[in-house]
Amino acid sequence: MGVRQLRLVGFRALATQTLAFSPGLNLLFGDNASGKTSLLEALDIASRGRSFRTQHLSEIARWDGNGEWALDVAHAHAVGDDLLKLRYRGGALESRQQSEVLSREQMARSLPALILGPDLHRLMDDGPKIRRAFMDWALFHVEHTFAEHWRRYQQALRQRNAAIRRQAPRPQIFAWNDSLLSAGTVITQHRRQLVEGLRVHFAATVSTTEMLPAAEINYRQGWAKDLSFEAALKKADAHIGAQSATPVGPHRGDLELLAGSARVQTTLSRGQQKVFLISLALALANLVHERVGHWPLLAIDDWHAELSDNTAASVLDKLRTYQGQRILSSFAAPTTAVAEARLFHVEQGRFSEC
Repeated sequence: MGVRQLRLVGFRALATQTLAFSPGLNLLFGDNASGKTSLLEALDIASRGRSFRTQHLSEIARWDGNGEWALDVAHAHAVGDDLLKLRYRGGALESRQQSEVLSREQMARSLPALILGPDLHRLMDDGPKIRRAFMDWALFHVEHTFAEHWRRYQQALRQRNAAIRRQAPRPQIFAWNDSLLSAGTVITQHRRQLVEGLRVHFAATVSTTEMLPAAEINYRQGWAKDLSFEAALKKADAHIGAQSATPVGPHRGDLELLAGSARVQTTLSRGQQKVFLISLALALANLVHERVGHWPLLAIDDWHAELSDNTAASVLDKLRTYQGQRILSSFAAPTTAVAEARLFHVEQGRFSEC
């Protein structure tokens, strides 16, 4: 699975153009602010209807244009090839495939893509929400009922928290407990199973990396590990009058990123952290393939930054082993020949194949 061709019209500072990608390794290089990140942003929008740079899709239109932009994405998937057409006009984004209007969920299933943007370090620097999203991206693709359980849980949680905030009678608050428990238990079970598999792939990925001492990952479920979700919720409900929201549940879960049994933020350098995160992304993409049989597109912005030349060469060797499509951007061209790669140089918003 992956993108064969991408046509961009009116997208940020990028020139109107069509790029043809290799199904394997693609390397983009060029000066900062030349358009590399914008290209990965386009892929991100094509895969999930959202941008990693902005919540306002109107900001993407060229400053000298008419406020509209378009993407045409020819991509391969499990049952053949398709053309995804995205049009932003009148303040709304519309995506079509074979004349059918697609929802964001349908877009994500049509083009599975793990895009690591310029804010890669947020995966360890920010709070648990971004790490839950990292896990749930994979679960969306490997467990086809996960999205429905996630929606049910979020609806019950919103209603329950609203009742808590308005100090509703306890029966009105507790009326949401059954829905919360049934959906939340399934979500937690899926996340545990995912992290068990991810741990195996991650260990294999970092086993050849000397600069990551005792790297490991663990799942924290969002309540005391010696209690069931039901028991933890019951215990918390005894103090419901002092709460402003539901304090336990998978919405409080987290993916622990550790090195030598300590948080990676406190033990690893920025370069080591980047190697850790790229290794984790590789492991997750490999796990998705193991579970569903197709390779997600893997795109990494500025992958070379913060890495020494030797470390970058080691990371690139790891990325070359991934059998799915890879689109990697960097400031400079690779210093050593990568025979199987398709090279693109970008200058002032225009990409040219080398």
